[in-house]
Amino acid sequence: MTNLIEDLKPDVAIVNQFLCIALGGNSFIHAFIDELYSKEEWTYYEAFQKCEWKNNSLFSMYTTKSEGKIRQVAGIVAWSYQSQQFTQVDQLIKKGYKYVYQYMKQHTNIDFEHFMRSFAKRQKKSIVKEIDLIYQNIVLWYLCVRENKTFNQSNIAWKSFIQVLVTSINESEVENSLFSKKMRDQHRMEIEELYKKFGIPKNQRFDSIGSLLEFLISNNLRKIYELSPECPTKKAEEQVFQDSPAKYIGAIGGWLKILKIHELDATEQVPLTKIDLDNIFLELLYAKKYNHIQNEEQVLFFITCVYIKCLSAHYQETKQIYLDQSKQEYYLEMKSKESHIHEQEVKLIQRQREWHLNNDQKQREIEGLTRNLREANAKIRQLEQVIVKMEDYSDEVHALRNYLYWEEQHDSHVKSGPSMKTMTEYIQSKRIIVFGGSPIWQQKLKMEFQQIEFVDVSEINRDISKIQRFDAVFINTNVFSHAFYKKIIKELSKTEVPLYYLNGQSNVENTAVEIYKWLTD
Repeated sequence: MTNLIEDLKPDVAIVNQFLCIALGGNSFIHAFIDELYSKEEWTYYEAFQKCEWKNNSLFSMYTTKSEGKIRQVAGIVAWSYQSQQFTQVDQLIKKGYKYVYQYMKQHTNIDFEHFMRSFAKRQKKSIVKEIDLIYQNIVLWYLCVRENKTFNQSNIAWKSFIQVLVTSINESEVENSLFSKKMRDQHRMEIEELYKKFGIPKNQRFDSIGSLLEFLISNNLRKIYELSPECPTKKAEEQVFQDSPAKYIGAIGGWLKILKIHELDATEQVPLTKIDLDNIFLELLYAKKYNHIQNEEQVLFFITCVYIKCLSAHYQETKQIYLDQSKQEYYLEMKSKESHIHEQEVKLIQRQREWHLNNDQKQREIEGLTRNLREANAKIRQLEQVIVKMEDYSDEVHALRNYLYWEEQHDSHVKSGPSMKTMTEYIQSKRIIVFGGSPIWQQKLKMEFQQIEFVDVSEINRDISKIQRFDAVFINTNVFSHAFYKKIIKELSKTEVPLYYLNGQSNVENTAVEIYKWLTD
C-alpha cells in the first residue's frame, strides 16, 4: 500500500483521471459540461481517443450517464494538456468546485485536514457525503499538482484520502486478480464440488444463460418425477417453482417481467462460457468466506449471480453502443467527410492556382492587345486628321473648280437666268453670309439684299463660328485676306455649309445672277 501511495504522488496522469471522475461525477455541472463540450465536440472527442484514459477501467465502473460525462471531461482535460490551455478546465472547476478554487488561491501552504474542516463548516447540511468530500479533495489535489504548490502529505487526512483512491484503483482491477486463471485453478476442487451440488456436469457446455437456467429447471423437474413417477405434469411444473431451487429462477424471472424486461429474450441473448460459470462459482466461494453466506443461501446467491451476470452483459453492451459505437461510427463518418472535403479543397486550390495562372496570362494578352489598340487608335486619329485636311482641301478645290467653270460660262448664265425680281426673292429667302469685297461693293449689295450678312476682311479676329447656322458662305475673291481665308476654311470643315466664290463684279445684277446660280445648281 505504501509503495502505491508513493507512486500516486508524482503521477500527473493518475491525478487527471481522478479529476475527470470528480468533474464528470458532479451532477450539478452536467449541463455546463454539455454546453462546453458541444463547442468543440469532435476536437475533444479526438483528444479523448488519443489519450491514455480511453479504456480506463475506473471510468467504466460508473453509470452510463456519469461515464458519458467523465469521458467528455477527459476529452477536455486531454486537449488542455495537449495545447497547454486550461481555461476550459478552470471554468468547470469554478462552476462545480468554487470553494476549492478560492481556497487554493487564498492559501500558500495547503493542508487537506484544514481544508476538509473548512469545507464541512460552510456546508448547510449537518452531514457531508463522503463522495462529495472525496471529489473536493481530488480537485484540490489536481490544482496543487498543476500549479506546483506544496501541500502537507504527512497528516492522517491526506493519507486517508490517498488510501481511498488506491482502494478504488484496486477495485477496478479486481476481475484481473480475484478471477484470474490462477485463482480458478487454486479453488478448482471447491468449484467442482459446487458443480456436483447443483447437478451440473463439469464438462457440460451451455450456449447461453437461458440454456443454463433451462437445464436447472429440467434437472429439478426430473428429480420430482424420480421421487413421484405418477405426479401429474401440471402439478410437477408448479412444484418445481415452489419447492425446488428452481423457485428462485421463477421468482427473479417474474420480477424481471414486472421491470419490463423479457426474461427469456434477455437470458438467451447472453452467451455463457465454462470460464463464466467457473467465475460465478468462484464468487459464491468468496461470498461464503468473506460475507458468511450460509449453505441454505447459496442457491439463491448463485441464481442471483446468474441473473446479475445477464443484466450486466446487456448493460455493458448498451453502454458500449451508446458511448462508443454510435459516436465512433459518427466520428468516422465525420472524418471521412472531412477527408473528402480536404481532397476537394486541395483540388479547388489547384484549380484556383491554374485559374490565376490562366488569368494572369489572359491579362498580359489583354494588356498587349490594349497597347496595340491604343496605337491603332492613335494611327486612326492621325489618318482621320489627314482625311479631314484632305476633305477640307477637296471642298475648297471643288468650290474653286465650280468658280472657274462659272467664269467660263458667265455670259450664258446671264442670258438664260430668271428675272431680277425672282432671283432677289429667292436669295432673300436664304441665310447667306459674304466674306470680303470692297466696302462700296458691300454697300451696293446691302441696299438690294437686306438679309445678307457681310464681314469685312479687316475683321480677321471676329468670331465666325456662327457660319454653321447659314445656308451658304460666299467669298469675294477680289478683295480678301489669305489669313482670313484659312480661318474660314477651318471653320467650314466642322460643318456641312457649302462654300462658293464670287468674282466681285461691280454690277449688282451680275452678282445676283452669280449668287442665284450657286444656290440653285
